[in-house]
Amino acid sequence: MDHALNGRGRESAGEGDWGRLHVTRACCGAGVCRNYAPELLGEVSPPHWERMDGDVQRRGPAVLEGTYDEGAFTGVLRQPRSLADLEAARAAVASCPVHALRLKTSADRVRPGALGAPFRSWPRRIEDDVWALGHPSADTVGATAYFIERPGGGVLVDMPKPSEAVFRFLEEHGGVRWIFLTHRDHTAHHAEFAARFPGCRRVLGAADVRLRGGEYGAVTGDVEIQLADRPEPMTLEGAPLADDELAGAELAVLSQPGHTAGSMCLLYRGRFLFTGDHLAYSRRLGQIMAFRLQCWDDWERQIRSVRRLAALAEAGHLRFTWLLPGHGEWRRLEGDGSAAATAAELQRVLAWMERQARGHVPMLRFIPWVQSRTRPGTRLARVVRALGGDGPGSESWVLPRSARPYLPDHRPEKDAAAFLRIGVGAAAALGGAAAAVWLAARAARAIVARRA
Repeated sequence: MDHALNGRGRESAGEGDWGRLHVTRACCGAGVCRNYAPELLGEVSPPHWERMDGDVQRRGPAVLEGTYDEGAFTGVLRQPRSLADLEAARAAVASCPVHALRLKTSADRVRPGALGAPFRSWPRRIEDDVWALGHPSADTVGATAYFIERPGGGVLVDMPKPSEAVFRFLEEHGGVRWIFLTHRDHTAHHAEFAARFPGCRRVLGAADVRLRGGEYGAVTGDVEIQLADRPEPMTLEGAPLADDELAGAELAVLSQPGHTAGSMCLLYRGRFLFTGDHLAYSRRLGQIMAFRLQCWDDWERQIRSVRRLAALAEAGHLRFTWLLPGHGEWRRLEGDGSAAATAAELQRVLAWMERQARGHVPMLRFIPWVQSRTRPGTRLARVVRALGGDGPGSESWVLPRSARPYLPDHRPEKDAAAFLRIGVGAAAALGGAAAAVWLAARAARAIVARRA
């Protein structure tokens, strides 16, 4: 890496200013950036979230004031202070699907263009034959994709951005036999990978199959294996597994509806649980968590799914050491990786989930909220802000009431003001329409009178 240094030796490589990170309020909570720079980036912790967390006592490191706009879900723990930090920061910036993370570098440290592509050191091995691929795609909202390297062809879990570098890595590590799609939001590019690896078989929950594509999901009607929701574990082909076979299974599918109706997790060798957007790790809480704000199907159903995992662990059938989500942070869990330790972790997240508001967030309401933050110049964003007012919390009114407190910048008074404006506007529109009808009726009567 010495070629990247600009007039500085190794002795000074860890000193001084290597760049400044800042998170804008375009941040929408995907949380993938924190996996690429965990020492630099962390979760914000607004005071009103403490009430929703209940008796959870453990807290992660605090982010620095002034390093994020109010409303962002991520902040900066510390600024880069070495070349390694700078490379991690660049990968984190490149991973953000909405370009909310900004990095200002110093030309005194690094020559422009000297470091190359942000993901040139990815994929990276997580442990044993499991890899995090990097190279996230904006079409999956930056979801983390993984690869399980196996003789005869491995398992690709969710979709990275297609590129020759990714294809070459997969080919050099045995090719792809299976493509496991955790849920509908992470299916973009599945056809391109299937075409590159003929004979591979794609797996997706049947309830998440799409016959028509759109901006937030690919057509998946041609997926080879479409698994039904069922309480017992399954093989990748969909054959049922007895609960007591789970601990010894090489690969097992666990249906976990809630985030979406067809969400599924993949368990590998009783050590790695790939969760999609079902569960992730929160350093702020110091435990596993779920995304209430991004629950598209039903929160109560998602709780029941996690309760099923906890029951399997308490019976001694389920254990895992690594939690590997698509969005949010991955984590090697504390403890010995036993079923008892797994059950304790799952009971903690269950207790947290059961304290949260029930319901779900329809995509038709989530998308305007996202677009008002990430595309502030659009007509939709201007309308949202006109009704919600300027400044933090101006977009929250478009979300269901139960979901608004999960925004870092929630302002209940702005919700009330927005709905007052909507009410006044609706009343004015109705009044105008009524006046127009009255005038039209009056004119019609006058015409009839003249003819008579």
